[in-house]
Amino acid sequence: MKDNNYRKKYSKIPVVVIIFNRPDKTKILYESFKYYKPSKLLIISDGPRNSFKDEKEKVDQSRKVFEKIDWECEVLFNISETNLGCRERIISGLNWVFNREEKAIILEDDCIPSEEFFTFMELMLSKYQANKKISSVCGTNFLPDWSKTKNSYLYSKYCHVWGWGTWKDRWEKIDFNLDRLDEIKKTKFLKGYLGTFRAYLYWHWIFNNVKKKKINSWAYIWNFTNFINKSISIIPVTNLLSNIGIGKNSSHTRSLPYKYITAQESKKKLKFPLKYPSNLLLDF
Repeated sequence: MKDNNYRKKYSKIPVVVIIFNRPDKTKILYESFKYYKPSKLLIISDGPRNSFKDEKEKVDQSRKVFEKIDWECEVLFNISETNLGCRERIISGLNWVFNREEKAIILEDDCIPSEEFFTFMELMLSKYQANKKISSVCGTNFLPDWSKTKNSYLYSKYCHVWGWGTWKDRWEKIDFNLDRLDEIKKTKFLKGYLGTFRAYLYWHWIFNNVKKKKINSWAYIWNFTNFINKSISIIPVTNLLSNIGIGKNSSHTRSLPYKYITAQESKKKLKFPLKYPSNLLLDF
């Protein structure tokens, strides 16, 4: 089956949008959908923080972006009137999504997809739906100079959640409270699985602080779940997203320790039809 005939056979996959208090970025994300025109949008929105002046207005403005869609589309909202925070809001929101859907594409308000992103996600989420070793399909690649493969995508133990997708049965495995962390620390499983002592120390530090709620992150919890289940993520050979939220006003990513090349800046484009790996072996 040729990739360019793909959409003639398969219906579009529901798209999840996670928004908060950035209506300007939410509008840019909305505009990027006019190429793909999802037939179903599920909007997850956290409530405003009482201590932040004018935040309620910004939250309301962000929600209004998706109240009037100018193409045929079912829009569902999952709104919290109180502020739950990044970790609880996104996990509870995705629980709501996967109580309804078998698979979904997930985008936060600052993750702007390229035209190739949605085709890639459709192909991968359908191709690997029955392969339970694969937990996630990612749209972001942080290694733009990767040249060790002629294939269209890589296999990784790490999941990049700047534009990604998964399936209901994989999401249901999430260890929301990191209940297995103490067990994993005793067996030193991560030391062998991650491959280096430096990675082992780094991730134990991360997971300890997430469990103590010193780090308010859902993405680290998802990576922990993938690690302990030896799950694999699919990474495209080139970045298919442009994150426009990096900077001083970002909740988590105010800067990066490396050169981040957005999909717009990248000279490498994902070509179709895709070149599929012959073996399911980890690249990194």
